[in-house]
Amino acid sequence: MLWDQIYIEYKPMMFGLAYRMLGSAADAEDIVQDVFSQFVQMDRGEVLNEKAYLAKMTTNRCINLLKSSRRQRETYTGPWLPEPMPDYDMIQRSDPAERRENIGYAYLVLLQRLTPLERAIYIAKDTLGLEYHEISEMLGKTEISCRKTFSRAKEKMGRYSEGPVGEGTRTEQQERFVEAFLRASDMGNFKPLLSFLKEEVTLLSDGGGKAKAAINPILGVERVRAFFEGLSAKGSFREGFEPVSVNGEPGVLLKREGRVSMVITAEWEPDLSRISRIFLVVNPDKLQLFNQNSPGTALLRRRSGSRH
Repeated sequence: MLWDQIYIEYKPMMFGLAYRMLGSAADAEDIVQDVFSQFVQMDRGEVLNEKAYLAKMTTNRCINLLKSSRRQRETYTGPWLPEPMPDYDMIQRSDPAERRENIGYAYLVLLQRLTPLERAIYIAKDTLGLEYHEISEMLGKTEISCRKTFSRAKEKMGRYSEGPVGEGTRTEQQERFVEAFLRASDMGNFKPLLSFLKEEVTLLSDGGGKAKAAINPILGVERVRAFFEGLSAKGSFREGFEPVSVNGEPGVLLKREGRVSMVITAEWEPDLSRISRIFLVVNPDKLQLFNQNSPGTALLRRRSGSRH
């Protein structure tokens, strides 16, 4: 197989693995390029299983990067949230398999709670479907150790297990929330949103010290309402929100002077009855993908008559 064919075949797997591990599309892309740069210089006769070897190289690079950036994460200003991905970035990727590689945002947030080793083993088993003997060889751990680590990681992940995310999981309830949010931001009255939220809903806001954001989580439905209405009263939403598909799920974005300055998405209960957490990303470093290209068809079409 030629190098370009290997790249096309395995890049989706490598990018998805690195993005899950790091929570950063930019860092994931760098990891993929670095791994391939090293791989092309190797003697291919030494590699019996290209997929397993590339997964091993990618995983180890991610673990090393996470260890080196641990202090930076610890001193991060406010909550740290993963970098959201616009679906049009997925659409423009070269391989059809990669275009389907949508990774639910709430799932990605929860993955970041695992230690680097737990994350590596959980992703290898849950996402890549590797056997324990393959994981142990990949990470230099015993099979027993890998089993225990996976069990611990699975317990931490709780009810969340990755499944396909995309058009098929978009429900009328989720889209109704987006429409309600758009109307609420237009009127400056967010009371109608309360019926979508759990009483103990939590809002996490990531500004990274580079944009104004709530340093601490905002707890409770009334405080979340007050937060949005306060920003609205200050004119923060003057340019208006737009619907967008984020990591395969409905969300909204806000522009300031023509550039995306805020992306909001939500974590729903399993039955999609209520929202348990709201994620608000305003750190400009994590919005670069939204500002690199024109959204085009990524924006969810508003239902006719939903806004006036």
